[in-house]
Amino acid sequence: MLIDVSYFLAGPRHIANATLAELPSQDSIAVNDTIVAYIKEFQPLFLSSMLGHKLSKEVTDYLELLEQENAEAEEDSEEETTVAAGEEESKYESLCKLLREPFANYVFFYILRDANTQATIKGIVRLKCDNTYVAPIQRQVSTWNDMVKKNREFVRWASSKQCPFTVSIDSNLLTPINTFNL
Repeated sequence: MLIDVSYFLAGPRHIANATLAELPSQDSIAVNDTIVAYIKEFQPLFLSSMLGHKLSKEVTDYLELLEQENAEAEEDSEEETTVAAGEEESKYESLCKLLREPFANYVFFYILRDANTQATIKGIVRLKCDNTYVAPIQRQVSTWNDMVKKNREFVRWASSKQCPFTVSIDSNLLTPINTFNL
């Protein structure tokens, strides 16, 4: 995956009960699982919208290779394993590095959208909680617009000579929004 739960532990994207603790609570496990599910759901669309279909597939393959190598390294912790070395890795890693923060905002935007409701067989219901709910629209707008700023920085990099790739970016990810949806 392009990002993990660590992007939601502090700062403007902080999600209550998200943790990397070795012995997490049941609430933390549920929160982490939900975050991971959002990441998995939205990563293909985000990469495709930011890079185009072909490059998106290449980056996805690179990320899957990294996950496999990391899993093998954990299984065999005594033996040092390194990520596939070479120029290809550094090209893809530099690309991923620039996409991580905007993608975290993209995921957070959608988490905020769904934050206080749950689908049931009878319809959408508001979740019960001791806290008072507020409309997430202000936070969604600021999160989206922060993502747009970072995406525009990515566009500047992608159009420079430093970028070894040809990217095709969906203009929707470069368009700021406001609370009036205008």
